[in-house]
Amino acid sequence: MSMPLSRQPPEHAARVFPQRGRRALDDDSLTAASPADLPQIGKLPRLEARVIGAIAVFAFEAVEGSRQVAQLGRWITADVSDELREVRRLNVERRSLYRDSRRIVPVVGRVRITSPARWVTEAAVVLLTPSRARAVAMRFEVIRGRWQATSISVL
Repeated sequence: MSMPLSRQPPEHAARVFPQRGRRALDDDSLTAASPADLPQIGKLPRLEARVIGAIAVFAFEAVEGSRQVAQLGRWITADVSDELREVRRLNVERRSLYRDSRRIVPVVGRVRITSPARWVTEAAVVLLTPSRARAVAMRFEVIRGRWQATSISVL
């Protein structure tokens, strides 16, 4: 039986959400940040469940082909954008082969949010569709003074 993600050791979280060369501003690195960044970071509000749910819906729609990945713009990093575009390309190709032109409209079910570090937020969102439930796992970090998704997985 596996432990819930929030109770697993920190090394597990590093495997689940790799940093991809970017460093989150946690409590230890806050002292290493430049003085110009500190006032901006101090005023940064926490992410709300409704915002995270909306981003999950947008990511799902981007992967399904009914929304452009560019519409997530400032909320995602370049790496996440590239990954979503690749998954979108594969899904659109599969749907065209099967001649499936349905548009799937998801509804946000449950949003679970954890904060493993001060400037990191991880979330799991359940999206309900007419045929089944889908999950979206996301990791947000403070990058250049604002929240950005450094990992999005639409399951």
